[in-house]
Amino acid sequence: MKRFLFLSAALLTLSLSVSAFGDDQQKAEKLLHKVTAMATDATGRRVVSMSVADMLGAKRPDLVNERRTMGISYGDLFLAHTLVKSGAKMEDIAAQLKAKKSMADIANDQHADWKQIASDAKKLNSKMEDTLYKHFMKPKADVDRDQADQYDPNYDGVTADNDVSKEEIAEAEDTYGKLHDQAVKNGAAQGLDTSTEKSARGLRGDPIGNSPGSHTDSKTSGPN
Repeated sequence: MKRFLFLSAALLTLSLSVSAFGDDQQKAEKLLHKVTAMATDATGRRVVSMSVADMLGAKRPDLVNERRTMGISYGDLFLAHTLVKSGAKMEDIAAQLKAKKSMADIANDQHADWKQIASDAKKLNSKMEDTLYKHFMKPKADVDRDQADQYDPNYDGVTADNDVSKEEIAEAEDTYGKLHDQAVKNGAAQGLDTSTEKSARGLRGDPIGNSPGSHTDSKTSGPN
C-alpha cells in the first residue's frame, strides 16, 4: 500500500512538472511570436532590430546576416542567441534548421530553460514597445541610428517574418495604434512620417515578397 501511494505521488509530481514545463514553453513562444509579428513591415523591423540588438549587445548588421543566412524570424533569432548563451553553437543550430528542425525542437533538444526564456522574451517585448513609442516621438533619431549602424530595414527581411497568424498581426497593429495615440497625445503628431502613420493606422501591409521592389531572402542586394 505504501509503495502504491509513493508511486502515485511520484507520478503526480512528474505530471505537474511536465505541465508546468509545457506552460512555460507556450508562454515563451507566444511572447516570441509577438516579436515576430511586430517585424512584418519596415517600421516594425527597424524597432525590433534595435530592441533585439540592444538586448543581446549585438551589432544590427550581424543580426541581419544571421537572419538571412538561416532564414529565421527575429523571435527565433532571439531564441537561438539564448541557446548560444547556454552553450550551444550557432553553426550547429544553423545545420539543424537546414535539416528542417524547428527552433522549438532545437531548444528542447538543448533542454532549454523555457521559464527563463519567457522572462527574457517579456523583457524584450517591453523594450520593443518602449522603442516603438520613442520612434513615434522622434522618428529622425532612428533614421540617424540606421545610418550609423549601416542598417536598411528593407534589406532586413526574410520569408519567416510572415510566419505569424492574423490574430498576432492584429495584436501588433493594436500595439502600434495605442502607442501612436499616446505619442500624439504627448505632442508627436508633427514628427510622424508617412510610413509610420500608415503603420499606426493598421495599414502596415507586408513588404516581404508582396510589395513591388521589396527585398526577399535573396542576397543579391543590400544596404547602401
